[in-house]
Amino acid sequence: MHHYAAFVQSIFLNERTHISHTAYLLTLSVLSSLFFWLAWCSAWFGWLLCVAIVPILLIVRHYNTLNKQKSFLCCFFYILLTLFFWNCVTIWWISNAAFAGFIFVALYNTICLSIPWIVYYYIRKWFKPYIAYIGLVTCWLTLEHAQLSWESWEFTFPWLNLGNGLAGMAYCIQWYAYTGILGGSLWILVANIISYHILFEQYTFMLVKIFFCWLFLPLCISLVSYYNYSDQGTHVETVAVQPNFDSYTEKSTTSPLHIPYEDQIDRLLSLSQKGITPNTCLVAWPESAIDCCLEEQHIDNYVCIQPILKFLKKHNNLHLISGASSYRSYDIADASKTAKKRGAKYIDYFNSVFYFTSGKEVAIYHKTKRLPCAEYIPYFHLFPKKILSWIKQKFAEIGDIDPCLGKGDGSKVFKINHQIKAVPINCYESIYGAFVGSAAKKGGNIFVVVTNDNWWGNTPIYHYHFQYSRLLAIAHRKSVIRAANTGICGFINQRGDIIAATKPLEPIAIRQVLQANDQIAFYTLYGDYIGYIASYSLLLLMLIIFALQLDKKPKPFL
Repeated sequence: MHHYAAFVQSIFLNERTHISHTAYLLTLSVLSSLFFWLAWCSAWFGWLLCVAIVPILLIVRHYNTLNKQKSFLCCFFYILLTLFFWNCVTIWWISNAAFAGFIFVALYNTICLSIPWIVYYYIRKWFKPYIAYIGLVTCWLTLEHAQLSWESWEFTFPWLNLGNGLAGMAYCIQWYAYTGILGGSLWILVANIISYHILFEQYTFMLVKIFFCWLFLPLCISLVSYYNYSDQGTHVETVAVQPNFDSYTEKSTTSPLHIPYEDQIDRLLSLSQKGITPNTCLVAWPESAIDCCLEEQHIDNYVCIQPILKFLKKHNNLHLISGASSYRSYDIADASKTAKKRGAKYIDYFNSVFYFTSGKEVAIYHKTKRLPCAEYIPYFHLFPKKILSWIKQKFAEIGDIDPCLGKGDGSKVFKINHQIKAVPINCYESIYGAFVGSAAKKGGNIFVVVTNDNWWGNTPIYHYHFQYSRLLAIAHRKSVIRAANTGICGFINQRGDIIAATKPLEPIAIRQVLQANDQIAFYTLYGDYIGYIASYSLLLLMLIIFALQLDKKPKPFL
């Protein structure tokens, strides 16, 4: 092992190679980005996350040893380059909906992810390595926690939180039921630091043993949990529908290929009829399935809704959860900050989820975690009116999209009956584990994810988005029904196994018996406690540093 470490050092340490300074640093940047991209592409490469950060640590090491006046700026440039490469190759699919939005998200995320490296760089110059490692880990976890939980932070994009990269390895991450994805992020960060320290800092047999324990002990615990856990709760027969509508043509009223709303509903009902049996309890339609923008105060009066009500009256024991577009009107005194003036009234448009059942009023859930730069413009109230008007015009050119949709007031549970309580999860919300957990704490015992993946075209988003639903199943020990327009519809059990799944771009309805679990998982109960611990630890570390070590001179990189 020691000889292997020496061999790796001879390859990657610039002072022992003959390649140019710039080529060496660019190679490290590309290598790190490649590892991240491969890990997100396939579960087979998920293990690369355990070394994906090592090249960035080498970049910082290189500039810390130089100790020159402009070392930080040069180091920061290559770190930004690495993080920007990672963002571009992993979330490029956003450009299919809005290229400007993709650039903005990539730049924003790059800047945010660079903050832990600034902390690490400066602590490393003044203190021993292990102090810098603590700063890096706590700052990174604090940042991820902020993306997941800070309500006052209008722009959040936790898609690339490190723990999400293990979504395809359900059998290896059963401990997410205790830690959530931040536990995965912590595991990845520490694995990178230990492997880097063994290979490029100080090789000891003790460190090697610690590395293997850190790597394989959680895996062994996970495998034991995986093979000993079986689904719990009441059995319920469910159907997920994939209507395969093109959002840019068939769904858009500005397109000559637009399908009338009544015909869209007919397709959804026809597919549902093929999928259900007399024992079916719950049918799920995807996000924006009912796309005729209904006024919520008068939903039952719309012509396009009548066939749904007749269908449910015919199948008296059936319940329907569907994505929908809706709006609500207010008097000026009750208007929200996203409401638009329309005559004497103010109107809020929502990306909603409707719950239909025979003989009862339609229940409505408004999407709370909206997609930045697509469903709302962060801090839009600070924009000059002319710029905001131009942005809205650009969105109108895409189709029936409003960049300032209204926001829901939190998670919700649809009570199907005394035993089944469904949690509606609208698209982007599926990556907010603690937010979804708040609904489980309200009594929700089965998750219904509705999404429209067609906005992103025929891209890897189908795969990514579906895999993320597995994380919800594991973290909260809840079965998941997933209805996706053009994407992957499927069913996931409480271990995160994919029980059944459709192919993308295939209009179909599939049926499966799942179990609605009333038991509350540890993570559901305590949420992202790792993020809180990291935040307070970082604050304490910063206070100690500023209080005791401000006059300490930089030392050489060890």
